[in-house]
Amino acid sequence: MSPEQRKEASELILHKRGIRINVQLHVIESDDEVVLRTPEQLLQRLLALWTVSTVAAGGDAAHYRAYLDAHGLTACLSAQEHLFLYADEVSDEMRQPFTDRTESLYFLCWAAGLLDKLAVPTQAANLKQGLKLFPQGMEPPQRLQAALKMRRKSELLDWSDLLYRLHWAVRHAHLTAREAPGNLYAVAVREWHQAVNWICQYEEEDDWDKVSTETGS
Repeated sequence: MSPEQRKEASELILHKRGIRINVQLHVIESDDEVVLRTPEQLLQRLLALWTVSTVAAGGDAAHYRAYLDAHGLTACLSAQEHLFLYADEVSDEMRQPFTDRTESLYFLCWAAGLLDKLAVPTQAANLKQGLKLFPQGMEPPQRLQAALKMRRKSELLDWSDLLYRLHWAVRHAHLTAREAPGNLYAVAVREWHQAVNWICQYEEEDDWDKVSTETGS
């Protein structure tokens, strides 16, 4: 599918959902221009997001710190994730962004082939299926690693284009003091957009904390 065809397909989805379309938004990169993250990079990002989102939801930070230390995975954390996980005290304000990371984790679980289907998000993610293969104790993440089967680049770029346009619509609604259109769950749209831009190496940014989700609005 060409970038132009991908744009048209995304706009048709928005139209069917009654979501405002910004026809000025550009096309995204073509398949040939995009190099996906490696399976090893994906595995490490999954583990990082699993760690911080679980702790944000009330998990034992000491356990997850010990897990990462034991398996030499501390470096997979971004700077912000490291500050959160190793903080002496965590406020609700500090916790919220990492609670939202459940949505990034959900998208990347789908991208890794751990979830069968993905639909336009209208509610909070249910990660029950995706988390079955994550470590349950202190064992190494071998079961998770063996289960990874990254989605085709074309599938990921379809979502990259769609989320770019959905995120613009969500941001436009916010700027005009309206509810998110089309019954969209705005948190998921934002988090999925960051996740897909990370896996597609948008602007060649390797720092998770700095991955852009620009929409021109």
